[in-house]
Amino acid sequence: MYDIHVRDVPEQIVVTEQRSVDQKQLVEWLPGAMARVAKAADELGGVVDSSQPWLMRADHPAAPVFIVIYEGNPNEGPVAVECCAPVAGDRESEAAATRRVPAHREAYVRLTREQTEPPERIGAAYGAVEQWVQAQGMEVAAAPREVYYTDFWRAAPGDDVFDVAFPVR
Repeated sequence: MYDIHVRDVPEQIVVTEQRSVDQKQLVEWLPGAMARVAKAADELGGVVDSSQPWLMRADHPAAPVFIVIYEGNPNEGPVAVECCAPVAGDRESEAAATRRVPAHREAYVRLTREQTEPPERIGAAYGAVEQWVQAQGMEVAAAPREVYYTDFWRAAPGDDVFDVAFPVR
């Protein structure tokens, strides 16, 4: 059902905001967090856009990239969630929370808007990628994430909206 791929992601500096949220709180917090990290990234060279070669989105309109990292399943209760905006310039800041995300390899699946509703359906994609990683003899190297590369809230049901990704080794 899912077409799983592997990609190499370069080192990135990201502006970040973290919070402990459950699923309902996540839906309320995430749009504002994305706007705040994007604004902070503007002062450091802007948010990386989706034309980055590692995203394989060159044939789509460029849009800001956001990475949402989950330290657990928000459907099961509050978990640490980190909303990141990769910075176009190689600049860190003392005025905004920034950090370096090391270069890594990711196993991922691309989802359409339709495949994300209801939100519980996303869990099946996470499970499929995790099982695929194990079947390939790899191991998960860091917390899973969603990599957004379009305006999720304005996307049509058949539009690609984000990738569910697991850093692997």
